[in-house]
Amino acid sequence: MKMGREELRELRDGLDRLMEFIRNMEQGELPDFYRYFDTMKNNIEIFFCIGCDDIEDFLPVLERDWKASHTMFIGVQDYDIRKQHPDIDPVLSLYFAGLLSDVGKYFERGRFEAVV
Repeated sequence: MKMGREELRELRDGLDRLMEFIRNMEQGELPDFYRYFDTMKNNIEIFFCIGCDDIEDFLPVLERDWKASHTMFIGVQDYDIRKQHPDIDPVLSLYFAGLLSDVGKYFERGRFEAVV
């Protein structure tokens, strides 16, 4: 996927929506993988704040954190909302999957590339 400043903004916004959903679901302790999403969002915000233009050097950092959020046994792929909250509406599981998919699309097909 080609990644430019606009795509980084969309990724940041997607991460924000995903993290907000998780915070609302988990009123207490957040899942382990949450910190990687937070790190990704903060790194994108820092990227914009410092006015950096070298997206190509920044993308491996995002990929590293995305992979870390999928660590075996504690990663997002093992997060089951229905197991944690058996009484919730099943539609929320689909909504969560959609939010995760919106972020994940930026990391499909291996390494994404910067738009110069």
